[in-house]
Amino acid sequence: MREVKNWSKKSIRVRKIKGKERVSYNVDGTLPNGKRIRQRFYDQFDAEQFAEDCRVRGLNLKSEGVERISLISGEQERDALSALDILTEKFGEGKWSLKKAAGWVVANYSDQAWEDTHVGSAVKGFLDWKEEVGTKTNYLKKLREAIGFIKDKDGKEFIRPGSFVALDKLLNDITIDDLKHLVLGEHWDVSDSTRRDLWKTLNHFYEWASGVLPYRCSENPMKHVVKKKANDLDPEAFSPEQAQSLMDAAQRCFDSTTVPYFAIALFAGLRPEEIRGNEDQPILDWNQFNWDEGSESIRLKGKKAWRRVVQLPVNCVAWLKPHKLDSGPVIPENFLKKYDVVRAVAGFKISKARLYGIDKSGLEEELKGSDSPDRPEWIRDGLRHSALSYRLRDVQDTARVCLWAGNSPKIFNAHYEGLVTDADAKKYWAITPPSNDGGYDESK
Repeated sequence: MREVKNWSKKSIRVRKIKGKERVSYNVDGTLPNGKRIRQRFYDQFDAEQFAEDCRVRGLNLKSEGVERISLISGEQERDALSALDILTEKFGEGKWSLKKAAGWVVANYSDQAWEDTHVGSAVKGFLDWKEEVGTKTNYLKKLREAIGFIKDKDGKEFIRPGSFVALDKLLNDITIDDLKHLVLGEHWDVSDSTRRDLWKTLNHFYEWASGVLPYRCSENPMKHVVKKKANDLDPEAFSPEQAQSLMDAAQRCFDSTTVPYFAIALFAGLRPEEIRGNEDQPILDWNQFNWDEGSESIRLKGKKAWRRVVQLPVNCVAWLKPHKLDSGPVIPENFLKKYDVVRAVAGFKISKARLYGIDKSGLEEELKGSDSPDRPEWIRDGLRHSALSYRLRDVQDTARVCLWAGNSPKIFNAHYEGLVTDADAKKYWAITPPSNDGGYDESK
């Protein structure tokens, strides 16, 4: 094998390949010793991790094409190489050595310009800043939870062991390996969605810390920590049994006021923001429903006009009719808290911190061990994924289901085709309210 001159980390690339049936990710490149790297993956996360491993291997081989015996640790070597990359990017190849850079730092150091603080102090500064700039209370609470502050059942706040804020280090002593362990480590039994939220929080923190004098970091290290994107995850659907459990829990909790939300999400496939509303659209209102028999539907509003009309399946109509009103929001007050309680009562793993601040009288038994690892994880966007998957299996017409769901046909089949079975689809669409002796009058 011939040695590769001018090798850099960019010599190892990840290329996205769109095939007829699925997307793949090819890791391609050459190591400094001339060895060719070619590997195909069907998950971007796995591809990026493999590519990063190859780049580290290449850095170790870079000197004369052979692995070197070094007096410094692998972690110190990676930090040194990262520092060289920063100097090269700023000043050009070979303009600044590490020795020269260290000399400049020592010569220009002052306590006022560079004060390396403990991570706890830096986090406090970050959260104080977020509060000063008017960050919404709910978002600020999510930031605190992601970074490691949680509350017990009495509302007393404490630091979660193994979290970012629990690191007993100076800010600039936190290594990339520390951050990878925090975000990707198997010690933390959480969903990929929670890991992505932590990555985004730490990325935001380091962007802030990189420009604030008392905490100033040399760079944002989160760019070296792979974030698994939500769009790279294959969709999952709830089983008919899980869907039934959700509807049963919604019926039991909070005077059944969350039943409309779960029925619309599970059986009509509306997106969360199409029901709960956001800055671009209002909360779904009962006056958007058409109750003409056989033509029951919802008109979804856009910014200036009606966006689409969603026909309601028969079982969805059966769940909604006992709750229908002439007008008013479909969801109850304090909905997000109630939403978490219903999911926990249905048997899903929900953090105890998410269940505080709302009356749960009569539900104590179902909520015991809500954060147990034995409980199934909540499926990200699972309500909508379920509606679309079972609808496609039932209707067998991609174009028709795409129009119903407001989706593009381009990737619809690739995501939802074959996700569920005919037998499960029949069970799913047979999920209806209890008979009259169970408390519901479907004739309303």
